[in-house]
Amino acid sequence: MAGRILVLDDEENYAVMLQDLLRENNYLVDMATRPERAITQLEEIPYDLVISDYKMPVMDGADFLKKARELYPNLPFILVSGLMNTPELVKVANMSVTLVMEKPLDTGAFLQQVSRFSEPLTDEEKEQLVQEGKSAAAATAALSFPEEPRFFSASNFISHRFLQKAWSIAKEGRELFIHEPRGGDSELALKDLSRWRGNVDMPVEIIQLADSNDEAIGQVRAVLSDFEKSRLIGVRLLSAFDIDRARKLSELVHREVEGSHSALLAYIVSGDSGVKEFVDAVGQDALVLPPLCLRPSDLAVYARRIARVAAERAGSNKGREFTPEAAYALLSYEWPGNYKQIQEVFQVAVPAGKDEPLTLEALKQALGQNLEPVAAGERIAALMKSEQGRYLNFQLEQEGFSVAELGKKLKLATIIQTKDDLHNMPLLRSELGHI
Repeated sequence: MAGRILVLDDEENYAVMLQDLLRENNYLVDMATRPERAITQLEEIPYDLVISDYKMPVMDGADFLKKARELYPNLPFILVSGLMNTPELVKVANMSVTLVMEKPLDTGAFLQQVSRFSEPLTDEEKEQLVQEGKSAAAATAALSFPEEPRFFSASNFISHRFLQKAWSIAKEGRELFIHEPRGGDSELALKDLSRWRGNVDMPVEIIQLADSNDEAIGQVRAVLSDFEKSRLIGVRLLSAFDIDRARKLSELVHREVEGSHSALLAYIVSGDSGVKEFVDAVGQDALVLPPLCLRPSDLAVYARRIARVAAERAGSNKGREFTPEAAYALLSYEWPGNYKQIQEVFQVAVPAGKDEPLTLEALKQALGQNLEPVAAGERIAALMKSEQGRYLNFQLEQEGFSVAELGKKLKLATIIQTKDDLHNMPLLRSELGHI
């Protein structure tokens, strides 16, 4: 199966040239022009190979290699550079660089070396990408996305709808108001929105709303004065009660801060309750990011991504895989800490599994929870039933209904009287238990 390659060069034209060359030879490639951004991508996305320039400002190839090695001790690393002196060669050799190649590159030799570490796309994979690309192109046209999200998973219809609405607001330059569950993944969405707004690989700064307007304006001014940072700034609020202050801050920033015409402020409220109050305070532009337990396909995407990263850091070949029992437990568990909890748990669970697939027992130990196994033939029905209960509970919170009102809306008033009834009621569509 084809993996991904990360290309880093501060000269964008050269990075694009390498990216195009590799793509022409059927490799999956991402590009970065700043080492700091490349480190962020390494933390979020698993790669088979890194190809980096050596001479770069701020952080040279050796320093980048050192930081990358802290994340992935065994990740293949090709340094591409002009003439290097002996001390420089010794320095990178001591850091276990895989290979050093001089510019200008011998294209044939370069591609031969790349093939040692990463698999190109097979004909079947290329055809699959073509078909997915047609669907993605149609979806992209309908949703007005510049390209598919790289960091945020929008494989679930409700997360896709969330990102669609966020982008429709962001591309008009209007402030964003996001409510996410505790430990949510909204910061990943901001990374994609930032990229789509032309900030390329600039890091998105996240700040906490200061106590006074003057201090808050100073925070924003400091970020905007740093030309290495994105013009999209995340601002965390304590609760929906801060929304009026946030609106006032946006007004003051655009009036008083030089260069703020290109800035976009994204306000984030985190918490497991208060959704209705948030929506009431923001109005029609309110962006509500549901928890991952309501987005099983996104949960699976993140789990596989994080497990692979953890496995590669641990030097494990099979640690990125899951036993069927562990896969069911992954999808059935509620993950109250959402994305951040998944990161924490898999960083513990995967290394503990050594060179074996992740087991139910390893997941239980990392979570500190007693996860009961379910017979193979009963898993789909049990999973669908729990998802139904979670979704109905979320609707209660978001719409502000009472349990009785929701029962009437669903024409199930005789069945639904309490919140427990939502979890215990049979599937509304029984055929979903036999997919």
